[in-house]
Amino acid sequence: MLRPIAENVWSHETMLRMPGGVHLPSRATVVRTSTGELLLHSPLALDDATAAELDRLGEVRWIVAPSAVHWLFVKAAKERYPNAKVLGAPLLQRKLPDFPLSPLPARGELDPALGDELEVLRIDGAPFMDEHVFLHRPSRTALVTDLLFNVRQSESFVTRFFLRLVGTLGKTAQSRIWRLLVRDREAAAESASHLLRWDFRRLVMAHGDLLDDSAHARTTVALGWMTRAAPKLLAAPQA
Repeated sequence: MLRPIAENVWSHETMLRMPGGVHLPSRATVVRTSTGELLLHSPLALDDATAAELDRLGEVRWIVAPSAVHWLFVKAAKERYPNAKVLGAPLLQRKLPDFPLSPLPARGELDPALGDELEVLRIDGAPFMDEHVFLHRPSRTALVTDLLFNVRQSESFVTRFFLRLVGTLGKTAQSRIWRLLVRDREAAAESASHLLRWDFRRLVMAHGDLLDDSAHARTTVALGWMTRAAPKLLAAPQA
């Protein structure tokens, strides 16, 4: 139920059934901090068995809703872990006005209590998404949600059709939907370039296989549409 990714990092994976018959592989990520406490990133529905595994790893102290899209299971996670602090994309304060949520910072440390273990960066230029990406420095692992997909195959014809339509089937890629939602190319380019200046060797996304092999180079190629709009002084080095 929980799959080890790196030291003190695990994934919780399931198949998310979306409207229209699309079955999308989905992933939440669990990070254990140096204090032994847990951070639950982009949570999925938790059954009792998975929750018991989490309890064996440590106490869930942070729940992160990293974008305006990845929040559907946050309320249930908070109910299960009432003492956890919920950190979310600022846009969610409009969607969930009565829900106890602390806005994620645009850039820098995720939470002072975590020190420099986790760094956060908002991807600017696409306000509807309000996606925040993360770097777990001890394991050199970057976390994204919808910024990139890496779904290599699917048994579902409807899912394959959908992924072909958005340009992400069988490769590490940014969806056409994400690109259509970009309103400020230069702001998005600066954010993507900043992400590519991070020292990561592994990329974990919400949908698709994680990247352990040439993760930084493959991320650079996949974000090429965004970084091409950056001024030369900000542009990330090419793979």
